[in-house]
Amino acid sequence: MAEEHPLENSWTFWHGDALEKDWSKKIQPICSFSTVESFWQYYNHIPRPGKCFFDGDSRASVGPTNKVIDELSMFKKGIKPEWEDPQNRDGGCLFVRKTMDPQQVDHYWQNAVLGLIGETVSDSICGIRVVDKGKRDTTMYRFEVWLKTNDQENMRTVREKFGRCIAEGSSNFKKGHPSFDWKKHK
Repeated sequence: MAEEHPLENSWTFWHGDALEKDWSKKIQPICSFSTVESFWQYYNHIPRPGKCFFDGDSRASVGPTNKVIDELSMFKKGIKPEWEDPQNRDGGCLFVRKTMDPQQVDHYWQNAVLGLIGETVSDSICGIRVVDKGKRDTTMYRFEVWLKTNDQENMRTVREKFGRCIAEGSSNFKKGHPSFDWKKHK
């Protein structure tokens, strides 16, 4: 058996069911992982945002139960993607709402996920979330980076590092990375 390579933190992927009205049932875990190998085992089978979110015409149904997904997130294991979680309660989120094509949102999502599991941005990050905000004929997404603290210096550092992280390798990188705003959870 091949040696496994542990990650510094364990992580959980979550999805939001677009048709579920009860918030306590809307956000559900997909899987948790703690090694490089288990990450790739799961990640390769999770649909990318550009494949399951609104494409300008419709939203795709995914999985054996044909769920319509309107958000994907990845948080440190044990932290739920909700403001009330004790690890999130005193923090806030960096966010950007942006119109872009599905390939670009997939590129940003993959870079964000790899940056977090590779611990290249900041340990103060609790998780990330991408939300489908598309409607009519417009594809729009909201990217969020959830931090466990409201410390302004840390927020500015994470804003810069995360922006560079998601834009790396993108044709839009020369134009600069997306500009993130800040919102406290409380």
